[in-house]
Amino acid sequence: MALVVAIFLTVNVTRGERGTLTAPESWFINGFGWIQSLIHLPVQPLLAAGNEEESPETAMMKLKVQAQNLEKENEELKKLLGYKKEHPMDTITARVAYRNPDRWNNRLVINRGSEDGVEPKMPVITSEGLIGRVENVTKYMSEIQLLTDSEGGPGIAAVIQTGSEEVLGIVEGYDPRKKCLILNKVSVTARPKKGQMVVTSRLSDVYPGGILIGTVDDVKMSEGKVEQVVYVKPSASFENLDFVMVVKDPEKLQLNQLQK
Repeated sequence: MALVVAIFLTVNVTRGERGTLTAPESWFINGFGWIQSLIHLPVQPLLAAGNEEESPETAMMKLKVQAQNLEKENEELKKLLGYKKEHPMDTITARVAYRNPDRWNNRLVINRGSEDGVEPKMPVITSEGLIGRVENVTKYMSEIQLLTDSEGGPGIAAVIQTGSEEVLGIVEGYDPRKKCLILNKVSVTARPKKGQMVVTSRLSDVYPGGILIGTVDDVKMSEGKVEQVVYVKPSASFENLDFVMVVKDPEKLQLNQLQK
């Protein structure tokens, strides 16, 4: 398994700025998902012969752990279903298949790919809000760039909902010390306040309008005093991501086709 993970990491590094995967790389990452499924098969039958005298306490503990995991998964799926009812969108539900500990806040891999209708640049959300976008796609798996990616990425057109007006800005980074997204290019005449919601702008070429990003946490004037910098506390938790949804927006997909 260690060798498999090492090769997987090498594929990600050597891909560099290409943005696409070569045929061998695509074959390996798709295969990686199949290998993971084998690794996570139930092992009780294999261990039964060598562990016939398992104590009732141990068996009960295992059942409790399994029940807790199932309860957690059920709760997450209920939240996703509730979100879809409140926000009708065409989505693809996926599960996180892999997350590199060294790039925990940057990227993750989900178990859905082009065969499921996933395409690059599609937004990825949870029931709590936006978490990132699809970066690379293979047949059965996709790599997601998170909003908290320290390596940066394309800016996100966003709107601060002040009540009286919509204040525009661009999410262009993440401050790990503050644990906040950085919203730049906010007009000096705007008056954003702590706690106000920040959502995606309909003017974005990637994200549908109205997806929750977070709330205003702090506001500072830029060094040249030509714009304000707003620190946004993400609404979604990035620590324990399990189930996510990939958003399919026909209008944005057509726009992406025009830009190619």
